[in-house]
Amino acid sequence: MNVLSTSKPARRGSFADALRTQMRVIGALILRELHTRYGRENVGYLWMFLEPMMLATVIGLMHYESGHSPGGGDIKPLPFGVIGYTTFILFRGIVSRAEGALEANAPLLYHRSVTVLDIVFSRALLEFASVFSVFAILMALIVFSGLADPPARPLYIMLGWGLMWWFCLGQSLVITAITYEQRTIGRLVHPYAYFMTGLSGAFYMISWLPPAVQEWAEWLPTTTIFETVRYGWFESATDEYAFYGYCSAFCLIQMWAGLVGIRMMREKVHLS
Repeated sequence: MNVLSTSKPARRGSFADALRTQMRVIGALILRELHTRYGRENVGYLWMFLEPMMLATVIGLMHYESGHSPGGGDIKPLPFGVIGYTTFILFRGIVSRAEGALEANAPLLYHRSVTVLDIVFSRALLEFASVFSVFAILMALIVFSGLADPPARPLYIMLGWGLMWWFCLGQSLVITAITYEQRTIGRLVHPYAYFMTGLSGAFYMISWLPPAVQEWAEWLPTTTIFETVRYGWFESATDEYAFYGYCSAFCLIQMWAGLVGIRMMREKVHLS
């Protein structure tokens, strides 16, 4: 005769419990990154906003003094420059800091709830919060000063910034995985970020380029991102050269490659 056990199986945590735990991990990593990167001396955490704000202000003033309109009547040099550069700062900040991200946070992997993805994700989220805040503050000041019109299509602005963050997150995962054992490749990350300043589309519109050059520029996912943000802000802008399907597919493949890469790399990490 079989005797059935009356003991109840151990209750597994629900998805909501796991999500809350993961959110606490991300929040703790963000606070740690804030303290590590900015500390509490001098202006402390305020530097998170001051650094990109000063850079974007200088670039914006340079365009303001150019004295010509780069596009339609509402596409003025000052907002054009600030929109392009602040969006590019997000790319430069996330991608440039991807190299060496694991080495700086390797001891955290002793905790079972912390993964390499959590580390990269939290750093990218912090960068997005600081740079987007600077973008919103500067553009609000420019609008209130009468130097720019209010955004024509706000949802497209959010779409553009979301695509940029997704693109940067995937790229940072790939860079983190590749540069862990390949230090020589890691030295190329910063030159690559600066090289993309002119290629990314931050300071030009595809419609300005000769047809032969346009065909090459359209293959860069970043041009779709910048065209989307400008289409969201300027009434006279167009999204004719914004290829959302291609950009999304590129980001998706990049994310997949990054996730596979960090999974393979995690097996090679030996904590002492």
